[in-house]
Amino acid sequence: MATNLDERNTDNISSGSGKSNAVLDFLGCSWRATVRLILGLPKRALSFIKRKIKEYRNRPKRTDINRVYVCVGYTTKKRVDEKFNAERRMMIIRRGLLILIFILILFIAVDRFTGMVNLGEIVQIFGIDSFSEVVENDPFADKSTETTNYTTAETTIETSIIANTLETN
Repeated sequence: MATNLDERNTDNISSGSGKSNAVLDFLGCSWRATVRLILGLPKRALSFIKRKIKEYRNRPKRTDINRVYVCVGYTTKKRVDEKFNAERRMMIIRRGLLILIFILILFIAVDRFTGMVNLGEIVQIFGIDSFSEVVENDPFADKSTETTNYTTAETTIETSIIANTLETN
């Protein structure tokens, strides 16, 4: 610590150079770290490539798209097979439940919508009382079938008319 005024003035002057020294120290440290990083890149890249090659060589052979388990530590093949089968069962159960839920939602929706539909109003809207009225003038129907249908319908009507007249007499 400066005791007299002259020493204090010189301390103030040197403190300005102290700031520049700190900046120079920071820049020097940054330069050394950057050089160390750049010089270490080839070694890091080489070790990365070696590690990937080793992982590729040591991976188990795959014969299908299913998950491959690698036995690590105290695991046995039996435990791995049990885990695989458990996962497979869970997937089947999930799919089954999703299908069941979808079917239930479909049944509920059909039940709700058919309860709201009044078939009498639909018949009035389209003017159709029976299915025979719909197919009566079908342009694509077979003509031989139409004539037999009409003749059976006409004979049925004629028979019912004759029966009614006989009953009234």
